[in-house]
Amino acid sequence: MRIVLLISFGLIALGGCAAQQTKPQLQTIAAQDNQIRWSGRTQALPDGAMRFGYPSVSANLNISGGDLSVLASSSKAQSYLAVTVDDQPPRRFELSTQPQLYRLVKNDGEAHRIRLSHLSETWRGVITLEHFELTGGKLLAPPPAPKRKLLVIGDSVTCGEGVHRPADHSCAENASWPDPDHSYGMLLGQKLNAETQLVCYGGRGLTRSWDGNTRDPQAPQFFNQAVANNEAPPADLTAFVPDVILISLGTNDFSLGIGPLPEREHFVSTYVDFTQRLLTLYPSAEIAVTEGAIVNDNADPSRPQKTVLRDYIAATVAQVDNPRLRQILSQYHPGDQCDAHPTGQQHRAMARELLPEIQPLF
Repeated sequence: MRIVLLISFGLIALGGCAAQQTKPQLQTIAAQDNQIRWSGRTQALPDGAMRFGYPSVSANLNISGGDLSVLASSSKAQSYLAVTVDDQPPRRFELSTQPQLYRLVKNDGEAHRIRLSHLSETWRGVITLEHFELTGGKLLAPPPAPKRKLLVIGDSVTCGEGVHRPADHSCAENASWPDPDHSYGMLLGQKLNAETQLVCYGGRGLTRSWDGNTRDPQAPQFFNQAVANNEAPPADLTAFVPDVILISLGTNDFSLGIGPLPEREHFVSTYVDFTQRLLTLYPSAEIAVTEGAIVNDNADPSRPQKTVLRDYIAATVAQVDNPRLRQILSQYHPGDQCDAHPTGQQHRAMARELLPEIQPLF
């Protein structure tokens, strides 16, 4: 009887050891781990977290299997992230203002490629991504970045405002509507096989905001920032060296609600300074400047936005007089009955229209 008990006890002990040995291990992965490839502007925090605000900033990683989660929060409510696993459709989720753990991948024993991207703008909230948690899998070398580099500078259209709104929406704006990953700039980058960064801010322009405010940081100022607010350090402008820069500014400067259109000399001189700076900063980059998809002459023929803005851009290009700077024209896309921001379908059309102008620049 004693022998039986001893054997039984030994079997139980061995079973317990086996259970302990096979229990999946939890690995905490810092957001700044060198096996995570970040795309877009970020601010590295002393505790290993990453902070970001620009749209389509993404963390890109590969895992051999396991459950993957992320601990993240937003400075404001109604900020969204999207996780794309391999080639599956992206899954969107809203962030809390308090750090919470969000599951990204359920363990199915397979290796996966993951892209976690920011779908909102800086003014909707600044994101802090503290770490990833991987249970029962292994973090692998990250997916490589495309060799081509495209930088798109602009306003809310460039940021993808309104891209995700449904066709049957009510006219009440919804924080889930933005989708920069399917904005014209990101779609253009996909067609060109180029890593694409968006440096944009809704409501801002080249010289003034949509309401005429000139105290807000406009594109020549927020271009310098890692996160587009005064709390962040300056961006490392050499960390991403673009082959091509596409600039679409002026929609907010030319807002008809402000009153008279911008004064020519001030607008053109500001654009000359900004484009000359970019040409110096990126001596191999080609730069294309366009008026964008919203401005039009029909809204108020006495203040023909599109014609005047195109003329100001042409004057800018002529004054700079550099073969690496050129003007390209955009077609008008009216949004829908409630929102002037182009729809998702219109962004796809914009990308198709811009492709033959941008592709030869690479």
